[in-house]
Amino acid sequence: MGILTAENLTVGYGDTEILHGVSVDVAEGHITTIIGPNGAGKSTLLKALMGYLAPRTGQVHFDGADITHLPAHVRVTRGIAFVPQLDNVFPSLTVEENLKMGGYTLERPLLGQRIALQYERFPRLAERRRQSVHTMSGGERQMLALARALMTDPRLLLLDEPTAALSPRIAAEVFEKIKEINAQGGRTILIVEQNAELSLRSSTFGIVLADGRNAFEGPAGRILTDEKIREAYLGTAKS
Repeated sequence: MGILTAENLTVGYGDTEILHGVSVDVAEGHITTIIGPNGAGKSTLLKALMGYLAPRTGQVHFDGADITHLPAHVRVTRGIAFVPQLDNVFPSLTVEENLKMGGYTLERPLLGQRIALQYERFPRLAERRRQSVHTMSGGERQMLALARALMTDPRLLLLDEPTAALSPRIAAEVFEKIKEINAQGGRTILIVEQNAELSLRSSTFGIVLADGRNAFEGPAGRILTDEKIREAYLGTAKS
């Protein structure tokens, strides 16, 4: 059993059911990528794992404990952090003010230590600590969103489309930072990503969703080299 498991999750919005009995098992200390076509339920799954959506059926366990009915803010205290695709920073605040918001539950000495640690991890943010976020580039904002999520020192990081709207060069930089975050202490990372090729090359495992159901799961390398999986879910056969 992995650090995070979900069994038979049925999740939806109002009368619309998006996930139809999805199960996942996220291995501790690894990067796992969830891929699938638009409308497959990838982001819905992350929101259910974080506690933003209540499952109609199924269970979610983290570190062996049942967290199915725990609200999102309690899951944060258990060691889970979530970076959404949109609205993941406060544009009207400075870099440092955003980091303080990420660590608002921390006592002052620890808060200062965690901010200093993020500046070590993200030197570009240290250079812009007093800069208003609305003046920053998309890549810088994404780095800040990662740093803000790390303020609570989570064991599990959930990332929804971390390279959305970024250039290929900046997207590659973001994934280099994600791999670095994973390598430092073996932090577990679960990613939903449309740039499936880039994300899978940075991951150990892959999960494929289609029509709100499990379609395939296994080593990321196998997904990247399997001709049928590539043609169906990555859009291209391996050249």
